[in-house]
Amino acid sequence: MNTLKKIEKRLLKNPDEPASLIFKELIRALHQGESFNLKAIYDLDYNDFELALAVLKDWRLDRFTKTKERLKEHLDARAS
Repeated sequence: MNTLKKIEKRLLKNPDEPASLIFKELIRALHQGESFNLKAIYDLDYNDFELALAVLKDWRLDRFTKTKERLKEHLDARAS
């Protein structure tokens, strides 16, 4: 399973846990081209830190476009 799909499943399963909130903000910042506080990633436990770095790498490579769009839909739905 690719990284962005892992994040998507995690956000659906545990949307309100602290790490999920950080992942939501990271994805929102990446999608909208906004600033993000990198300290939030640093404060994650090591596995989540590695996952966040993988998100950055995958996003940078611009792969998994459909998953990126679905993640944006999840973010928009939660903001409403």
